[in-house]
Amino acid sequence: MKRIAVVIPCLNEELTVGKVINDFLRVLPDADIYVVDNNSTDST
Repeated sequence: MKRIAVVIPCLNEELTVGKVINDFLRVLPDADIYVVDNNSTDST
């Protein structure tokens, strides 16, 4: 069985990262989603 991982790098993406995650989950519901924070200063 193949698995898909989605890696989302972010820097101060508090306002949009949730939408990006939801968009990926809509088209890839079984994917593993990893959000990698690059030293954000907001609540990413």
